[in-house]
Amino acid sequence: MKKKRIVLKPTSGLGNRMRAISSFIYFKTLINAELKVVWVPDSGLNSSFQEIFQPSASFDLMPAKFRHHLFTKSKTLLHNEYSVVRWLTKRYNSFLSTLLGVDCLLFDEDVKKGVEHLTEVCTNKHNILVITGNQCIDYPKGFGSFVPSTEVASRIKTARKQFKETMIGIHIRRSDHDIAIAKSPVYLFENKIEEHLNAEEDDFGVFLATDDPALSTYFQEKYPDTVVTYPKTFGRNSREGIMDAVLELYLLAGTKKIYGSYWSSFSGVAKRIYGTELEILHI
Repeated sequence: MKKKRIVLKPTSGLGNRMRAISSFIYFKTLINAELKVVWVPDSGLNSSFQEIFQPSASFDLMPAKFRHHLFTKSKTLLHNEYSVVRWLTKRYNSFLSTLLGVDCLLFDEDVKKGVEHLTEVCTNKHNILVITGNQCIDYPKGFGSFVPSTEVASRIKTARKQFKETMIGIHIRRSDHDIAIAKSPVYLFENKIEEHLNAEEDDFGVFLATDDPALSTYFQEKYPDTVVTYPKTFGRNSREGIMDAVLELYLLAGTKKIYGSYWSSFSGVAKRIYGTELEILHI
């Protein structure tokens, strides 16, 4: 019998891509399929997989060919108010699927429904293409398939030399993330640091991960003997910026406990890498 094949094109940022891949590492075992990943650098994550991670035995990488850009997954088209636009979009994707030998095409909407739905949909299908930034199941074990590249691992080892014996991690998400800004104000993280300092823990330190350079400076100036940051390149549209994001993710994961921001995938991914305790600070 012909073996099933899942081709997964993960989308969005680093955390979303890692979660999507991890979940399909689990799903492929349910339907006895091989998993291939098409990792496409873009403005939200401008780096190839090989630059930030080592090859994985859990899936094969496929070349980021142009043909995978041709599918239309835009919500403004797939869920357009005009039925003719929705019909044309679906017909276009169906035609392209046939042309490329895909007999099952899945987007975010299908993936969010979970593995039972996907198992049913993929019955008697052999060439399955999934384009998503979501996970079909929470599968922490899958994160063990991500191993930092040699260059990134070397930087992580050097950066960890600044860590004290007892380190907590703090992730403050800002940038354009309105929900995190509203629900996880800065004072909550300051209060948590003060709480630990008042407990007089031996050789205590804080690793701060944030996408806001002003906040990084603020915390280092307020807690100069406690807070450690990595002098990274801010932004995800450069190779250096993405490598630093991976480095920061693994440094955060390597702390004793993580205090994270509301509705941020970065905190959740850091928790799943090593099983680190995570507490989301929010109002």
